[in-house]
Amino acid sequence: MSFAAASGAPLGAGATRMPGTGVGTHRDVRARSTAPSSASAPGETSVRLSSQATQPMVGLGTWQAPKGQVRDAVKAALETGYVHLDCAAAYANEDEVGEALEDAFARGVATRTDLFVTSKLWNDRRRPEDVRAGLLQTLKDLRLEYLDLYLIHWPVCWRRGTLMQDDADASILECWRELERCVDEGLIRSIGVSNFSRPKLEELIRDARIKPAVNQIESHPLLPNTELVRWCQSNDIAVTAYSPLAQGGAVFTDSTVASIADKHGVTPAQVLLRWNVERGVVVIPKSVTPKRIAQNAEVFGFGLDDDDMRRMESLDADVTTTPSPWSDVGPAARRNKVLRPLLSAVLKPFFWIIKVDVQRMGRTGFISWAWSRD
Repeated sequence: MSFAAASGAPLGAGATRMPGTGVGTHRDVRARSTAPSSASAPGETSVRLSSQATQPMVGLGTWQAPKGQVRDAVKAALETGYVHLDCAAAYANEDEVGEALEDAFARGVATRTDLFVTSKLWNDRRRPEDVRAGLLQTLKDLRLEYLDLYLIHWPVCWRRGTLMQDDADASILECWRELERCVDEGLIRSIGVSNFSRPKLEELIRDARIKPAVNQIESHPLLPNTELVRWCQSNDIAVTAYSPLAQGGAVFTDSTVASIADKHGVTPAQVLLRWNVERGVVVIPKSVTPKRIAQNAEVFGFGLDDDDMRRMESLDADVTTTPSPWSDVGPAARRNKVLRPLLSAVLKPFFWIIKVDVQRMGRTGFISWAWSRD
């Protein structure tokens, strides 16, 4: 198992960090040097972003990782050799991730320059002052001085302290320009987006000074999002797949996945992850079990051939496993044309009385009176 060095501090030419050793070692036959573009070739362990940073192809996702467990999961991942962590303010666990990072640095398990850490800006932080405040809170929680990658979590603009209440005086472009300023100041190395459709990306790129380096989207064999993946990669925007295991369940026992796993002597989860890696897509599977965390990274010792990839295509069911009521991409978008305005209207009176601070979820100050000051 091998990982690419992260960010702007490679371990050395043709070297990777071997899990559990903490030292550089040469890649095997399948693990070649870092890919020179956002669509890595099969066998690559990292992808070169348009920002010139290097993003490892496998990272640990922290979405839905319960408080009280995510700290140990991050520790296990770092001790195994992971150098890529995917976080977000809305996951309500960045403070615990920060504790794990601080502990790893103190024990010499990892150094800051080893790591590639991603976080995401929540939907009610679109005005410049809120963008900066959100970023600084995330840095404080993660106990870091900078982020390797910061993403706009969803292409929506909500009023501060609300859910699904549009802010007519805010915009994605205004938010993006503040992120560009944060890059200039060294608080962020690369900036990107999450859950953006092609039209949303085209609109942003038209006026952006710094091009989005990454689009993080749901992608797994049940919902490959092939057209969007190819468009992003052809436009030098790397793609990261969240929920790459489709939340597990039936796909693990699918006869096609099982037979390919048997053919290569690997687990169904490894087949699902390798399928995305073969497409040049970064994967960030979530687990809090040390054994599975280690297994999820073991995707560079085998490859899927053309027949395997063709068979995997048959799993496409255009089914999302992570629907959000505000999403306007994929199968959720069709349902949300009705659901989104309905929920927005139902919630409106609620936010006349209270406000919620997603970055403080699970902590003091998460819910307060709408007329109170921050």
